[in-house]
Amino acid sequence: MRRLKKPKAPAQYLSVVLVIAVVALKVVEISALVFIVKKNPCNITSENAVQNFQNEDKKLHLNIPQKYLDAYNAIKDLCAATVTGTVCEFCPLNWDAFNGNCYFFSEDRNNWSMGNSDCQRRNAELISIKDVKEKDFILKHVAVKNGHFWIGLTKSGSNWFWKTGEKFQENIRSATSEEHQCATYGKDLSAESCFNPNKWICKKNMSRF
Repeated sequence: MRRLKKPKAPAQYLSVVLVIAVVALKVVEISALVFIVKKNPCNITSENAVQNFQNEDKKLHLNIPQKYLDAYNAIKDLCAATVTGTVCEFCPLNWDAFNGNCYFFSEDRNNWSMGNSDCQRRNAELISIKDVKEKDFILKHVAVKNGHFWIGLTKSGSNWFWKTGEKFQENIRSATSEEHQCATYGKDLSAESCFNPNKWICKKNMSRF
C-alpha cells in the first residue's frame, strides 16, 4: 500500500511562528539589559568620567613592562630640557643635530657601497646636501675630523647626481680615470674610486616626540 503524504503546514502558519520567536528573543535581550543597568548604574557626570579614565589609565600603565616606562620617562625628561612648543625633536646618541636633521660621521672606513649599507641599517641615507648652510655645517665638522667622507653623490654618464635624484650643479674636482664615480668631502669636494676605503656621513630626520 502507498503511504499517504502528510499535508504541509500553510506558509502563513510558519510566518507566525517565526515572528513569535523573534519577539521572544527581543524580550529576553531587553530584560537582560535592564538587569545589567540596575546592577551597574551609569554615572555620566564629567567629573566621574575623568576619574574613570584616570583609573583605567593607571591600570593600563600597570600592565606595561617597567623598561618601556623608563624609556618613556627618559624621553619626557630629555624633551623637557630642549622642547620649544609642543613638539620635541632629538637625535640618537653620537649623532649631530642641524636644522631638523641628524648627521652621523663614521669612524670606520670602507668602500662607498658598504658606507651606504651602514647608513641604511641606521634608517638613514648617505648625505645629500640641499643648501649652502648645510654644506657649511658639513665642512666645519669634516675639518676637525681626519680623512675623507663618502657622501650620496655619484656619477652617471657625464653628470653627477645626489641620491635624492637631483642633478649636482657645481664643479667637482675629478681625475680623468673612469673609476672615479663617487664623491667625498675632505678639505674639499673630490671624486674618487667607489672602491677606496673612506669614512661616510649618514643623514636622517630628527625623531619627533
